[in-house]
Amino acid sequence: MKQLGLILFSMLLITLSSCKDKTTETPVSDYTLTFKATYNGQPLEKYKYYDYSDYKVRFSRFNTYISDVILLKGTEEVKLSDVEWVDFTPDDATNNLALEVPLQFQATEGTYTGIKIGFGVRPDLNAKRPSDFPANHPLAKETEYWLGWKSYIFSKVEGQGDSNADGNDDIFLLYHCGSDAVYRSYTFNQPIVVAPGSGNSVEMDLKKLFTINNQWYDLRIPTNQYTSNNPADVTVATVLMDNLVNAVSVK
Repeated sequence: MKQLGLILFSMLLITLSSCKDKTTETPVSDYTLTFKATYNGQPLEKYKYYDYSDYKVRFSRFNTYISDVILLKGTEEVKLSDVEWVDFTPDDATNNLALEVPLQFQATEGTYTGIKIGFGVRPDLNAKRPSDFPANHPLAKETEYWLGWKSYIFSKVEGQGDSNADGNDDIFLLYHCGSDAVYRSYTFNQPIVVAPGSGNSVEMDLKKLFTINNQWYDLRIPTNQYTSNNPADVTVATVLMDNLVNAVSVK
């Protein structure tokens, strides 16, 4: 009888300990990062002429890869994703407004001290090819891979401009940034709360992207209108990818 009592008492302790462990587990919640394309803080609209210095520009395409989305809590890092593709201007969109692109992750609930985002495809993944991935993977996109460079196209910004206000486009913008040399990772230090229904937006402002050291990037200079096809020449791509830190904000 005494032995039975000890067994029952032990089972009770185990049960209480198990319940305590379950109640002290930190819950996990969905967390949404919504990517938005803007111009001067307003939602980007394809083919709309925007004021640019003393002339006009308009945009027809904007997409980008992001890598290593990481929440920060002091020195602790919580990775949310290895790589994602964000397309603000898909060809099958129903109107010309840039899409807001929500990406949903899961993370332990709590307050984090910041978030780190890589822009482009990090080198170890960039060393692969679309055929290395299943069809539904972000890196399976053949149209976003540059075979001659052996690199993914990290971002595309395309558009036109009217340099003399005569109603005719005479500037043609083609920025396809790629290669390990222009991969960038930026940290945004600010409170990030993960809780049921929580999320933040990541705004990418094209006006700020083309404002370098508080001056307009001169699009009337022909060599500023495109990224080179020469894999050894990443001059323009470097300017733009370096300036992303000023064009991106987390809210």
